[in-house]
Amino acid sequence: MMIRTEAPADLVRLDGWWRETLMRPVQADQLQQLRETGQISLSLLATDEMGEILGHIAVTDAQTASNTQEITLWHSPDANLVMPLLDEAESTLFELGYSLLKIAPSDAAEQAEFAPLDPDDTWWYKQLTAATST
Repeated sequence: MMIRTEAPADLVRLDGWWRETLMRPVQADQLQQLRETGQISLSLLATDEMGEILGHIAVTDAQTASNTQEITLWHSPDANLVMPLLDEAESTLFELGYSLLKIAPSDAAEQAEFAPLDPDDTWWYKQLTAATST
C-alpha cells in the first residue's frame, strides 16, 4: 500500500471510486464542487501496487483565523487504512505550517485523538505536531 497526493490523472478514477465502488454520489459531487472552487488544501490517496484506490482523504481550509484545516471527506473500506491516511495528512499539514485540524465527531475521529475544545463544540479538533508514526 502506498499513500500519495492526488494527481490530475486520478480525478476520473477517484470520482468513479466514490460513485460506483462506494455508492456515494453525494460525496463525489461534493468533492467535485470543492475541487472546482479551489477549496481543497490536500487530497491523499491510498493505493495498491497496481494503482487501485483503497482510501481517500480530502482536506479544506476551515475558514477560521486560527490556521485550521478541516477534514471534509475521508473513507476507506479497509478500516486499517484510515489511520495511516490520517497520519500522513496530519504530517503533511504540519509541514505546510498548519496548526489545527478539525473534523466532525465519529468513532474514527475519537480513535485518532480528536476531541472538542469545549463541551459545546460541534466539531472536534486536534493540534498538529511532527509526525509520530514510523
